[in-house]
Amino acid sequence: MKKLLLLSLVLCGFVSKAQQIYWEEKATTFLTTSTSTPQISYAGPDVVWTYGAAGDGSGDFYQVWGRSTDGGETWTSGNIDLGTADLAIGDIMAVSATTAYIAVFPNAAGVFGGIYRTVDSGATWQKQASASFNSGSDSFTDWVHFWDANKGLTVGDPAPTGSTGYYEIYTTTDGGDNWTRVPSANIPAPLDGEYAYTHNYETNGDIIWFGTNKGRIYKSTDFGATWTVGQSPVGDFGSATESASYSMVDANNGILINNTHGFYRTTDGAATWTEDVTPTGYYRNFDIAYVPGCVNTYVTTGEDIDGIGRGSSISQDGGATWIDINDLDLLDVDGGGCLVFYDGTHGLASGFTASSVEGGIWKWINDACIPLATSTFTKDSNFSVALNQTSGVLTVNGKDIANVTVYDILGKQVASQSATDSSSVEVNVSSLNSGLYMVNVTNTQGNSSTIKVVKQ
Repeated sequence: MKKLLLLSLVLCGFVSKAQQIYWEEKATTFLTTSTSTPQISYAGPDVVWTYGAAGDGSGDFYQVWGRSTDGGETWTSGNIDLGTADLAIGDIMAVSATTAYIAVFPNAAGVFGGIYRTVDSGATWQKQASASFNSGSDSFTDWVHFWDANKGLTVGDPAPTGSTGYYEIYTTTDGGDNWTRVPSANIPAPLDGEYAYTHNYETNGDIIWFGTNKGRIYKSTDFGATWTVGQSPVGDFGSATESASYSMVDANNGILINNTHGFYRTTDGAATWTEDVTPTGYYRNFDIAYVPGCVNTYVTTGEDIDGIGRGSSISQDGGATWIDINDLDLLDVDGGGCLVFYDGTHGLASGFTASSVEGGIWKWINDACIPLATSTFTKDSNFSVALNQTSGVLTVNGKDIANVTVYDILGKQVASQSATDSSSVEVNVSSLNSGLYMVNVTNTQGNSSTIKVVKQ
């Protein structure tokens, strides 16, 4: 849910904002306010699964699923009966409209997690016993992935503890009816105290990677049967003080961004990374996703490098230059903890519920493959917008103003006023309902900018 400052006066700099919509906020139907979506999984362009977790900072765990069969436009949700509140969901994997898997981890002593599957669209969930995850008190299920309806992999932390402990990794070739633990000889030994993270892995074709709290990246090129490991440029992929996300374009090339906006590239499949200090524009630091089918296109979500606020950015030249989508879109993504694209026209980002009928997830509604362009006002064309909440008169001050157009949150034009080389234009919006509006100003040179105002 967007947290909006009810400002009646906002100053605009020199950045242009095209009148377009790139993201729309959709309702996941989760009942609890501020529920977020830590993981989003596509089974196809239309079928998507997710699960809910507390987005209010409480650290609470929920046992709920969400599903869309129209690409994220509308959602249904339901409860997951795990038999005890001491189990928590850490990952979800969509296979079809009826079938999905969740990775479940213990949230208290004396219980064991594992892999659960639904084959009836979420009505019931059954544990797959052979992925036991009961090798010791530290046995912890992190995530699950399937390449198709049969071939899958699940990864858990090193267990048992001590010198004999190794990552608890299982593979299946029959949809999880039978899971086989990967032998320790096939997995590089963990460092002291090393572990993986929930819903934290990357795939590209047959290859899969996951990061650890020691900043290492494990990699398999044979569906999890054997593994190698390399060191990333970060010390930890998910601590309270340090985190990073990365996305692989192919088997060799990818980008990594950490929480302090460090920018790195790999050309050898994540074995080594090189810092890149040349990217221009605003890229963000929560999550990064390569857009399949769009050449050299990445999207990032999170905080911008100036710390002004959350949103999203896009690069269509392999990460060399970034366009701030906040400068183009009517609304800014406020979540961004999870970001995934199926192709150029199907993408989703996490958000926060305001209620069961408002908020929770963001749906990409543009085409990421089409080049984006921005224009800017000349330096002497900055302007200010002031809304008198009593009279309902909107005043725009600037230079060479030719037209002022007001749009509602859905992009519908609700008011307009033309001018001739004016330095001040007034628009009467007293008849409009309370809410968020976009004021688009065009100057005599044809440049335009848009700014948000709130009518109380």
